[in-house]
Amino acid sequence: MTGQKINDSAVSPVVGVMLMLVVTIIIAAVVSAFAGGLSTGTTKQPSMEIRATYSNSTGMTITHMGGDPVSTANVYFVVTPSTDFGSEQNAHWKINSSVISVNAGSGYELWSANAAQVMSGVPNVNSFQPGEVANITAADLSQVQPATYDGTTYLDSQGRYTDAFDTYLGFDVPSAIGQRFQLALVDNSGQTIATTTVTIQP
Repeated sequence: MTGQKINDSAVSPVVGVMLMLVVTIIIAAVVSAFAGGLSTGTTKQPSMEIRATYSNSTGMTITHMGGDPVSTANVYFVVTPSTDFGSEQNAHWKINSSVISVNAGSGYELWSANAAQVMSGVPNVNSFQPGEVANITAADLSQVQPATYDGTTYLDSQGRYTDAFDTYLGFDVPSAIGQRFQLALVDNSGQTIATTTVTIQP
């Protein structure tokens, strides 16, 4: 007696369909993970625009023109001389945050309040919002280029050792009127969020 032949011709198409279904599900999961940001785990950097004024007689203002609010605890301002000051565009200074106030709400709050100010009840602002203006008084303009930025002197293009208060680089001296510098808002990781060019006024 001969054995009966089993008909298995329908197995291959079923397996093929199942494999295509599994591959489709895997592709859909990967696309969904990328779309939802699960595969990267990074946060979106704030996007904003700033404008600034600098006057030797009235001080400095920095206006948040629009975009995302930023946490004042996570960002700071840096100034860089333009080529108007010669070949010193590699010099940078971090503005002393303790001299910046922000017209938040109905009054002014400090960008970074020190311990004594906190004890006396002076509030500090938590975020820099669209439409708000940060201010530095004329008396505090030296803190736009504090010598404590790196604590060292450096050799300039003319072979001179200089620091933040050298009149060749200083913003708050009469000879700097009409010259320009770059202002950048930078986060704590060193990434630039926004920049603007500022012309020094009397």
